[in-house]
Formats: sequence, C-alpha cells, structure tokens
Amino acid sequence: LLGSSVSLSSDGNTLAVVSTFEPSGAIGVEGNQFNDVSTGAGAVYLYARVKAVWSQRAYIKAPNTDLLDTFGTSGLQLSEDGRILAVGTSAEDSAATGIGGNQADNTASGAGAVYLY
Repeated sequence: LLGSSVSLSSDGNTLAVVSTFEPSGAIGVEGNQFNDVSTGAGAVYLYARVKAVWSQRAYIKAPNTDLLDTFGTSGLQLSEDGRILAVGTSAEDSAATGIGGNQADNTASGAGAVYLY
C-alpha cells in the first residue's frame, strides 16, 4: 500500500512516502528491497527533486525490521529542509526504552517506536 502516508519538505524538493505492508526484511537504509521475508514490515521511500525531475534518493527500513511492524504507519515527518526524517510505528513490539535500548526484545506487543534518520 504505497502512499498511505506522505511528507513533503517545505521547499518542495524532498518527498517521503510510506509503503505500509512492504515485505522486505532489509534493515536500515539502502538494504535489499527485494528480500521479501518480513510480511507487513513496511518501508519509506525518499525522493528528491532536482529541477523538474524526481528520483529515488533512499530506501529506508527500521533498524530492527520484523514481521507486521508496519514501519511508517504511525507518523512520518520531514524537517523543513528535508534533511531529517522521523518515522513512527505503533506495531513495533520492542520493550526498549529511551535511546539505545534493546530493540531485539520483542516482549512489549504493540509498544510502538519512533526512528530518526
């Protein structure tokens, strides 16, 4: 489901688009988009416009991609200049708290998370 959430930078030159149920098991930025082992994990595609041409700039996944996390469905926001991206998910199950917690601890079903890039 591409486009379930979008964010456009204030200058109109950077666009972030969520693909809610994108199934790749990739982790972080620029992983393998065709590694379809994590049904419903979700992804964000980042596009940049130079003059009148739009092109994909980045393919973004959570740093702890997992089944049914629906990365990006609980918020997507670009900073005004398009250099910072916040991505939220309410389906993340990690019990990590604060910054730098154990993201692999999936004992808190539906705890949610926000990731900054």
